[in-house]
Amino acid sequence: MKVRQAAFTLIEIMVVLVLIAALATMLLPRLTRRSPSVEWHTILDDLNTLVFFARQEAIANHKIYRLAFKSQPNAADTITIEEEYDDPEKLERKLYKTVSSYYFRTVYTYAPSIKLKGVYLGKQEMLDEQRGQAFCYVIPDGLVQEVRVQMIRKIGPDESGITYTMNPFFGRFELVEGAGR
Repeated sequence: MKVRQAAFTLIEIMVVLVLIAALATMLLPRLTRRSPSVEWHTILDDLNTLVFFARQEAIANHKIYRLAFKSQPNAADTITIEEEYDDPEKLERKLYKTVSSYYFRTVYTYAPSIKLKGVYLGKQEMLDEQRGQAFCYVIPDGLVQEVRVQMIRKIGPDESGITYTMNPFFGRFELVEGAGR
């Protein structure tokens, strides 16, 4: 008398593989396509990480730091963390240099589809006045200058916008829908 062992047949395994392949074919494009709202939240997280790093450095080093927003018409827009230092030639003048860190990227580059629309201090638009650059300062106490950052995402004919506002006491950007004034 032969003892029969329980096992799957080749046909059963093939049917399961075909079903898995069919499901993957239908679901994978939906999972890899990012919705604009997901991208906006990712940018918000990245902005807040930059602010957190700048606040830590400002508090630890007792220096002023800033986020430098740079809008470039023919290149990707960037945000850079910069540190203030005295000009060796004129002590009353302050200069800024990009912060370097071996464990953190201090220059953030937006995706090509994302462009800075405006950076506002109150009602004053700072990007236009300073040749495509605007700044958000962080003082040694950890307080951050209250600014609004507006961005546009354009893919083909579709365009969407978002506004981030800085909560100066918590040192965090918060998301506000739309890119209007």
